[in-house]
Amino acid sequence: MWRLRECRLNDEQLSEVLGLSSGAVRNRRTKPDLWKISEVECLAAHFKITTTACQQINKLLHDLPAQWATMPESERRCVERMLAIRKSQFETYNNTDWPVRHLLKLHRTLNLANA
Repeated sequence: MWRLRECRLNDEQLSEVLGLSSGAVRNRRTKPDLWKISEVECLAAHFKITTTACQQINKLLHDLPAQWATMPESERRCVERMLAIRKSQFETYNNTDWPVRHLLKLHRTLNLANA
């Protein structure tokens, strides 16, 4: 995101790079938690920054529902309550795209649970 602040591309130019409207780019610049994983990955590729973190988190997020399927139901429900997200919602985000705000919320929740 720091590269985005230093970026000389205006909203119109960035919208072409990302395939978003210039209004969506402007909105995401003011509210960074609206970015989605695929958009962050596209930005990283554009600025020639490694996309390894995006790829790793995407893999983890896509593998998790399968792991939930092997858990006892009580344990799975406990995880759903802790993360405040149902397996079906999780799968929906995996099929559409994860907004960064939800990833930050998951991160905070998991950090609190491990503290």
